[in-house]
Amino acid sequence: MQYLTSVLFFIFSTSAAFSGEVVLGLGVDDVLEHTETSAPAFVAEYHSSPFFEGRQVAYSFAVAAQLDSDQDIFLGAGLSAQWHVKNSPWFIEGSFMPGLYTKGTDGTLLNGKLQFRTLIGLGYELNDSSSVSLALDHKSNARLKSPNPGSETLVVRYRHSFR
Repeated sequence: MQYLTSVLFFIFSTSAAFSGEVVLGLGVDDVLEHTETSAPAFVAEYHSSPFFEGRQVAYSFAVAAQLDSDQDIFLGAGLSAQWHVKNSPWFIEGSFMPGLYTKGTDGTLLNGKLQFRTLIGLGYELNDSSSVSLALDHKSNARLKSPNPGSETLVVRYRHSFR
C-alpha cells in the first residue's frame, strides 16, 4: 500500500511539469461478474504529451494505478490513444497496459501477477483542458496461465490536461 501511495504522489506532484494529463476515475470492479464480488474502484493515470498526433488521433505513453475496496491493486504502463470525432467534442479512448496485479483479501483471483489491461471508452471534452468519459477495461493474463478468468471495471473518468 505504501508503494501505491508513493506512485500516486509522484504522478500528481510532477504532472504539471511534464505537460501531459492526469486521469482520475471512480467505478466498479468485476462489473460483468454475476456474483457478489463487485467492488468500488479508484483509478489514477498519467498520460504523457502525445508522441504522435494526426488529424483526429493522438498516441501517448501512460501509467495507471487501480485500487478497489477488496484491496486488489493493479499498476501498469503502456500506450494510450484518443480518436476525436470530426467537428465535435466527442472522442473515443483506448489503451493497452501490461502490469502487475496483487489480489486483495477478498479480491479477484486473476491467476498470476502479470496481467494485461485493455480499455475502451467514450468521452466528451468540457473545455480545452478537461473532459469526462465512461470507460470499460478488461484485465487478464492473456492465457499465459490457466485458468484465465479476467476482470472488467466500468469507470467514470475525469481528465485534466496540462498542455
